[in-house]
Amino acid sequence: MEIAIIALMIPITAITLGIGGDIVKRIIKSQERRLEMRLQAQQGQTEDVSRQIQALRAEIAALRDTSTQFDMSLEHSVERLEERVGRVETKVAAAPVAAPQPEAVQRVGLR
Repeated sequence: MEIAIIALMIPITAITLGIGGDIVKRIIKSQERRLEMRLQAQQGQTEDVSRQIQALRAEIAALRDTSTQFDMSLEHSVERLEERVGRVETKVAAAPVAAPQPEAVQRVGLR
C-alpha cells in the first residue's frame, strides 16, 4: 500500500511543482518589471532635478552679470558726481564771497 501512495504522490508532486514553478516565475517577473519601472522613474526624476539645477546655475550667472553691470554703472555715476562737486567747489572757492545784505535776510515769525 505504501508503494501505491508513493506512486500516486509522484505525479501529484510533479504537477504541483510544474504549475507552482510557473506561478513563482510569473511573480518574480512581475516584481522585476515593477523594480525596473521604479528605477526608470527615479532616473527620470534625477534628470529633471539636474535640469533644474542647470537652469538655476544659469539664472545665478545672469544675476551676477546684471549686478556687476549695475555696480559698474553706479560706480561711474558716483565718479561723475564727484567730478561735478569738485568743479562746483572750485568755482565757489574762486568766486568772491559777498556779505549778506540786511534787507535780503528774512525774519520768520515776526510781523
